[in-house]
Amino acid sequence: MKFAIKYTLIIALLFFVSITKAQKQDINFIENDYKSALEKAKSIKKPIFIMVYATWCPHCNKMKSTVLKDPVVVDFLNTNYINVSINGESETGKDFMKNFNVTSFPTYLYLNENETHLYSTGGEFTSEEFILESKKALNPNTQIPNLEKKFNDDNRSPENCLLYLSAIRKSIEKYKTDDVVAKYLATQPKDQLFTAINWRIIAFGLNKLDTKEFDFVLNHQSDFAKVSSPKRVDAKIVSVVNQTLTHNMENLDSITYDKNRIIAKNINSKKVDSLVFKYDLQMYEACKCWTKYKQTTLESVQKLVWNDYKTINEISKNYVLHVKEKKDLQTTIIWAKKSLELNNSAESNFLLARLYNKIKDKKSATEYARKAKAIITAMGWDTKEIDQFYLELGIK
Repeated sequence: MKFAIKYTLIIALLFFVSITKAQKQDINFIENDYKSALEKAKSIKKPIFIMVYATWCPHCNKMKSTVLKDPVVVDFLNTNYINVSINGESETGKDFMKNFNVTSFPTYLYLNENETHLYSTGGEFTSEEFILESKKALNPNTQIPNLEKKFNDDNRSPENCLLYLSAIRKSIEKYKTDDVVAKYLATQPKDQLFTAINWRIIAFGLNKLDTKEFDFVLNHQSDFAKVSSPKRVDAKIVSVVNQTLTHNMENLDSITYDKNRIIAKNINSKKVDSLVFKYDLQMYEACKCWTKYKQTTLESVQKLVWNDYKTINEISKNYVLHVKEKKDLQTTIIWAKKSLELNNSAESNFLLARLYNKIKDKKSATEYARKAKAIITAMGWDTKEIDQFYLELGIK
C-alpha cells in the first residue's frame, strides 16, 4: 500500500514538472490588449515587445510555430519584455496599425513604457537572428531614438547617417529614409559626393522617384558606377521605380501614378519601361480604364513583352472581355498566335478560339477550340468550360 502511494506521488510530481516545463515553453503573450500591456510596462518599468500578425500570413504562422516556440527565445522574451500579440485584422489591430504606421505582416515592435519606439523590424528569422534583433532594442547604442539624435547632432557624418538608415530602413519609420538621405547629401561638398559610403547611403535610403536626390543619381550614373558598379546603380534605379509605382498601385492613386510614370519613362531604360508597362496594365485594369489599357498595350506588347506568353495571354483575356473594335481584336489575334508559338497550351488555343469567335470567324474559332479541347482531354482536366464554348459555337 505504501509503495502504491509512493508510486502515485512520484507520478503526480513528474506530471506536475512536465506541465510546468510545458508552460515555460510559451511566450507570455497578452492577446490583442495593448493598453493592458502598456499599464503593466509602466508599473514595472519594462519594455514591450509586440508582434503584429495576420492569420493568413505564412511568415507569421511559421514564426509562431518555430522561432517563437524555441525555449531560448521564449525565455529571452519573457525575461526582458512585456509581450503582446496583436491580430492586425481585428478592429483593435487595425487601430494599432494605423497609430504606429504598421504596413506589413509580421511586424515586431519594441517600445519602452512611455511608448517611445526603440526598434522594429519584420519578416522571418532564425532563433539566433531574432534574439540579435531583439537585443538591439535593449542596447542604447542601437536604439532608434539614440541613432536619430546622433545623426541630427552631426548630420555631415556618413557613419552616423549609415547607422541611422540601417536601423530605420526595415522599421516602421522607413518612410523617413529619403528625408535622411536628402539632409545628409545637402551637407556634402560636391567634389566629395561620389564615394563608396555615399553610394551605400543612397542605396539604403533612396526610395522615392519624384525627388531631387533620385534625379541627381540619374544624372550621375557613371560617377556612382565607378565607386559601386553599373549593375548596382541600374538595380537601384529599377528598385526606386518599382517601390514608387507599387505604392501608387496599392493606393489606386492614379493621379500620382500618372505623374510618376512620366518620370520613369523619361529614364530611357528598357528594364524600367517593361516594369512601367506591367504596372500600367495593373493600374488600368484595377481602375477599369480600358481605353488607356488598350492604348498602352497596342503601343508596347511587341516592344516589351513579345516573348512573354503569360503576359500576352493575360492581355488577350482582357481584350476578349472588354474590347469591341474588330481592328484591335485582330491585332490581339496576332499577339495570341505569338503566345501559341511560345507555348502550345490549352489556354493559348482557347484564347485564340474566343478571339476569333468575337470577330465572328466561326471557322477559325472552331479550329482552335478543337485543339484546346484535345489538350484538355489528354491531360484529364475538367472540360466544363470548353464544352460550354462548344455549345455557344454550335459544334459537337
